[in-house]
Amino acid sequence: MHGDATRGTTYRIVLRGELGDDFAFLFDDMCLERAEGTTVLTGRGLDQAQLHGLLDQAQELGLEVVSVGPWNDADRGPDAAREPS
Repeated sequence: MHGDATRGTTYRIVLRGELGDDFAFLFDDMCLERAEGTTVLTGRGLDQAQLHGLLDQAQELGLEVVSVGPWNDADRGPDAAREPS
């Protein structure tokens, strides 16, 4: 098994609608960004159980999941190096 796998994976979850700051605590250590009618949650070092827990949380809140998948800095484009980690 590759060493990075034991630390988990960075995932990006896109939800329909822009969640207010009041909901941020529900998603623990996830980075929460709002843009163009969506909320994007990004979390580093997640394992499969944590990912499923986050998706369950979104479902319990009645939120529509637009997309979910692994994410890395290369996916962000040339400005990724300037964004805080």
